[in-house]
Amino acid sequence: MADEKTLTQKFTTLRVMKQTPYLKFLHAAIRDKTQTRPKFVFYTDQLLRLLCEFALDSVPHKQNIVTTPTGNQFQGVSFVPICGVSVMRSGEAMETAIRTIMLDIKIGKVLVQHDAETKQRRLLYSKLPKDVVKHHVLILDPILASGSSALAVLKHLKEVGVKQEQISLVTMISCPEGISAILEKYPKITISTSMVDERLDKERFIIPGIGEFADRYFGT
Repeated sequence: MADEKTLTQKFTTLRVMKQTPYLKFLHAAIRDKTQTRPKFVFYTDQLLRLLCEFALDSVPHKQNIVTTPTGNQFQGVSFVPICGVSVMRSGEAMETAIRTIMLDIKIGKVLVQHDAETKQRRLLYSKLPKDVVKHHVLILDPILASGSSALAVLKHLKEVGVKQEQISLVTMISCPEGISAILEKYPKITISTSMVDERLDKERFIIPGIGEFADRYFGT
C-alpha cells in the first residue's frame, strides 16, 4: 500500500500536516487505549484545532488591506465565504474547533449510515446552509477509513450544486485506501489530514488507528 510520500506525489490536493514532536505527542495521547476520556477529549480538541487551522491555509483568499490605529496600512488576506458540514456523529466533535477560529461560521449537518440491503453507505439526513453553493465547504469528518461515508457526502454536495474545487475534506486520521477512493473520483477536492496511517485491516479498521472515535469522544 502507498505511503504518505507516494500519495502526496500522486495526489497534489492531498495536504498532510508536518509531523512535529508536538503533533506526535497529541497522537500518542489520543491513540493510547488506556487514556481516560477527559484527557482523550482534551488532547483531541487540541489536535482538531491545529488541523482546522491547517485546513484554512488551502482555502481561497484575496488581499485585504486595512488601516491600523497608527494610520498605516497592513496587507493581510480575507477568505472567501466558508461553511462547515459535519458528518454526524463523529464530525460534531470538530465543530468546536472550527468555531474557535472562524467567528460566526455556518455549519450544516449530514448523517450517513450503512444500508443493509445495498451494502452501501447512503445519506439519511441533510441540513445544509441555504446558500451553501456560495461557500467553500469544509467537510468535517475526523476519521477517513474506506472513504464510503465521505463519498456519499461528496455525491450529495455535487447534487446540490457545489463544485469539487469548493470542497475541502478535513480529517484527523486517514489511510491510503480512503484517500485514493476519494481523490480518484473527486480529484479537484482538497484533503487536509494530520496523519496518514498504514492501512485498513480485514474489518475495515485503520491500522494502527484510534478505535471507535465517536464512542471514545462522546463517552457512549
